[in-house]
Amino acid sequence: MKTVVIIPAYNEGKMIKNVLKNVLNLNILPENIVIIDDCSQDNTYEVASNINPLIHILRHEINLGKGGALKTGCEAALKLGADIIVCMDADDQHNPADISRLIEKISEDNDIVFGSRIIDKDMPLTKFIGNKFLSSIICTFFKILIHDTQSGFRAFTASAYRKIKWESTDYAVETEMIVKTAENNLKFTEIGIATVYHDDYKGTTPINGLQILFKILKWKFL
Repeated sequence: MKTVVIIPAYNEGKMIKNVLKNVLNLNILPENIVIIDDCSQDNTYEVASNINPLIHILRHEINLGKGGALKTGCEAALKLGADIIVCMDADDQHNPADISRLIEKISEDNDIVFGSRIIDKDMPLTKFIGNKFLSSIICTFFKILIHDTQSGFRAFTASAYRKIKWESTDYAVETEMIVKTAENNLKFTEIGIATVYHDDYKGTTPINGLQILFKILKWKFL
């Protein structure tokens, strides 16, 4: 089973080098890594380009948002012959060592595996409250319980990707994946993952949370 790791990146010049080195230390072949630079305004593309020439680095000429970057990465993974696609963030919050745990759960006949951040004192309060609220709304409307709806660390089979292919171009992408997992009756599970919060203000904000809520209502009622 060929696994391709895709990493969307926007203005992650300070973090992308460490992320890629840690992924490569897992003996993942560089040709099975895809970076999507979503029109960064810093040196993300240059830093990533200097790590290993076999890493696939794609660059958006205009910013398409996280959902757009993930879709570009997944389509590239399919062209590379991926059986399993692993998505992770470029901000060094995720522990690449958890990739093997995601893949292991896929091998247990799951279509998709969600990484759920372990709740501890390091998780910003706004992220904790927002996540729990969205989880309860999704569970109520779509009968699927995912404890961490906004984690970007997850894996799915190539066939599952074709069923959950999303329309969202923004941070709602993670939530739309969950909704489509439920709508397509895909087999899923969660694993607990540790997370390092380098910056409380990166990722989804309360405003993003409201936008995601409106989309959930749209998916349910329109």
